[in-house]
Amino acid sequence: MLTVMIHAKIKPQLLDEFIELASLLTKETRGVREGCLAYAFNQRSDEPCEFVVYEQWESQQALDAHIEQIILLLGPPKEGELLPEKLMNCFESVTPVFYNQI
Repeated sequence: MLTVMIHAKIKPQLLDEFIELASLLTKETRGVREGCLAYAFNQRSDEPCEFVVYEQWESQQALDAHIEQIILLLGPPKEGELLPEKLMNCFESVTPVFYNQI
């Protein structure tokens, strides 16, 4: 099992757009994607531009398939990036952290 926690700060002027994208990705992922055990965007209550995305996947292959679907939904990434440009443009800063369950 693979757990991913993404700590992100969103550009204030793109907060509404990011929330729309997060809602779309949640709808298209949670309970839909094979191998997805958990998928949630969490907005910090005292700092609305700060988020933690919590994901659990059965395998790296399931996560890779999810990323492919995100690209189909939102468009291609910039060269050298993993996620779609439309999503990455919302971030002021972003730090993904990967965990293996023990």
